[in-house]
Amino acid sequence: MTLINWEKRKNPTKEEITKFAQEKKLTPLVSELLLERDITKTVDIESYLHSNADELQDPFGLHDMDKALDLIDQAVESQAKIAIYGDYDADGVTSTSIMKLTLQKLGNKPIFYIPDRFKDGYGPNLERYKFLADQGIDLLITVDNGVSGKDEIKYLKDRGVKVIVTDHHDLPEELPEADAIVHPSIPGSEYICPYLSGAGVAFKIADALLGDEALELIDLAAIGTVADSVALKGENRVIVTEGLKQMKQNHHVGLSAMLKKCKIKASSVSEEDIGFKIAPRINALGRLENASSGVELLTTGDASFAKEIVDETEEINSRRQELVAAAFADAQSQIADQKDNGVLVLKGNNWHQGVLGIVASKAMDQENKPVLATQFDENSQVMKGSGRSPEGFNLFTALNSHRDLFTSFGGHAQACGFSIEESKLDELTKLVQAQPKKQDFDPKAPIVKKYDLDLKVSDLNFDLIKEIQQLAPFGMGNPKPVLKLSNVSLEQARSIGKDATHLKTMVADNGHQVGAIGFSMFSQYQNLNSDICDVYGELGINEWAGRKNLQLMLDDFQVSPKAQKIGELKKVYLDYRNKRLSASVLDHFDDIVFFNDVYYEAAKRSNVKAKLIHYNEKCDGNNVLIYDRPHNLDLFKEFIKNNKTQHTALFFHTDLTQRYLEPDMAKMKTLLKYLYSHPDIKADGMDLVAKYLEMQKNDVDFYLKVFFELNFVKMVNGFVEKANASQQRELIESPTYLKRLKRNDVEKILIESNFDDLLSWISDYDCHC
Repeated sequence: MTLINWEKRKNPTKEEITKFAQEKKLTPLVSELLLERDITKTVDIESYLHSNADELQDPFGLHDMDKALDLIDQAVESQAKIAIYGDYDADGVTSTSIMKLTLQKLGNKPIFYIPDRFKDGYGPNLERYKFLADQGIDLLITVDNGVSGKDEIKYLKDRGVKVIVTDHHDLPEELPEADAIVHPSIPGSEYICPYLSGAGVAFKIADALLGDEALELIDLAAIGTVADSVALKGENRVIVTEGLKQMKQNHHVGLSAMLKKCKIKASSVSEEDIGFKIAPRINALGRLENASSGVELLTTGDASFAKEIVDETEEINSRRQELVAAAFADAQSQIADQKDNGVLVLKGNNWHQGVLGIVASKAMDQENKPVLATQFDENSQVMKGSGRSPEGFNLFTALNSHRDLFTSFGGHAQACGFSIEESKLDELTKLVQAQPKKQDFDPKAPIVKKYDLDLKVSDLNFDLIKEIQQLAPFGMGNPKPVLKLSNVSLEQARSIGKDATHLKTMVADNGHQVGAIGFSMFSQYQNLNSDICDVYGELGINEWAGRKNLQLMLDDFQVSPKAQKIGELKKVYLDYRNKRLSASVLDHFDDIVFFNDVYYEAAKRSNVKAKLIHYNEKCDGNNVLIYDRPHNLDLFKEFIKNNKTQHTALFFHTDLTQRYLEPDMAKMKTLLKYLYSHPDIKADGMDLVAKYLEMQKNDVDFYLKVFFELNFVKMVNGFVEKANASQQRELIESPTYLKRLKRNDVEKILIESNFDDLLSWISDYDCHC
């Protein structure tokens, strides 16, 4: 398991947070989160916290937008045949859907084509372009692809077909000779939001063509934006924020059907619902089948047809999950066999090609190593592969240096796809093992992750969620704040899920607790060697049977530094607080330490072989017993600061028959008021006063002694009378009262606490730490 080193994103001081909160009229928590994200200007804060449709940018700021609109207008007016060429992932499906609905609103009936992952591959495909040209299309609009299709687009141009490319992917060295290229990163024409998704670019075209009516399509753009993991900054935040609002209005029959199937309330749909429920189902279509049905779903107005597609999509997604689980389980033996390899090359045993990327990703997360997952393809007679790599390792660089081995290859730093002859796979496996060293990548090195807030369990509530939610939507470039809960315990832990790999637990601290879920974390919990942890996770709400409860989604938990200290102290300190000490047991100790002379003198009269010493004498024994309890914690602190023993047993004996009592302020006031109104009470008559006031006699004696010390009352001829105190006095000024408080501290910390809590307190002072 890879070790994670957690660092706070930034560390603004309390003074900086308070000043910022006052100046910007924000809560301290929201202020801290904004400061950590370097969002400090008033205009930026307003845009960040209150994104709305008014902040959508002028679509004509995109390269060639005017050309694209002219071509579309001409095609619509002339009733030309328009084809949309999309992609098989969620961004491609939503891009295609947006373009299709936009053209339909203009009165055109376009056809669309979604490439088949297995037959067509990614991006422009010459054979499919020929197929479309043969159908007599006049205009081809690519969405979420096309910028790398130089040769394919030239073919269409030679056939007299006009081409509009709308894309957002990395630009090739040479752009295709399309009639218009709408792209946010064209050199010299960079758009204000260069990290638009494919669906975002398609929406901007809809915006230019339809104006305000395009807002009915922004929910589809939000799905593509979240699904494609583009940065949720600038206009992308507006698209997702407004898209979520539009989803609640149920403009799309198919999307409403999917929300219902996923058991998502339209009134509370979130970006997390898109990322974890909606997008995976759309992606599943392209992984196992043809994703065209996804476009049909998002563009249909027929509710019964939508339900059919949603039911089919659900079955496909369930099958995808089963295929992933089976393939990943099958991969474990190969992963174990390659434990010494810097790059894992996995060979599928009838794995479905559509899940290779997910298997590679899961193996990467498990091992923190680059992974290539492959499967032999019967049709092409080559190995098809998908690769994933952690941050710090450039997979594209690693494989590009051996490009001659591949029949096809493409990708970027953290992901790739390729084809390779089976006979060359072993050669590739050997060659790539040199890459981690070349790139100075150590898979065993700790991963550095960021957290945002240091909190206690008692700080967690629904208001906190509302504050955090002000920074939504969360995603790439704007991660959901991670909370750190220090020195907490995991209680009632149990495994859940079909394969019993997930952890369900309660995170507890000082009587407060919150439910928590850790996916694939039960084995990590089983290997935990301490009850005290630092826990990291995101706070959310779990709704079940109509009830809402706080729930922490765990990212990690680690034995805390304090727990590590406690573990070391357990080798030194022994809990004897509830043991009976016989003479034979006492003889095992070198020194026996006393805090009270009464017990010391009594021990001297017994036949004990151990050396008897006072707490302030030199203790030179290896095995020591602390016999009795001090009346003041400071005395015990000094002893453990100055005596480094091998073993110290803590007995803390006392002859007191009851616990030290907290002074009861109400009873003290009642007694004082009674004494002031009855000046004829003798000091030896306090037993009657105690009985009348229904108090314990020893409590009354204690309170009375405090009153004398503070000059609240005085003794006159044997009677207790009101004193003429000239100034206000605090109870803590009474030596008797102060001593009682200190004795209470001794009781709570040394006697009543469990052993881990006692050692936690000791760790702050002990010389062994």
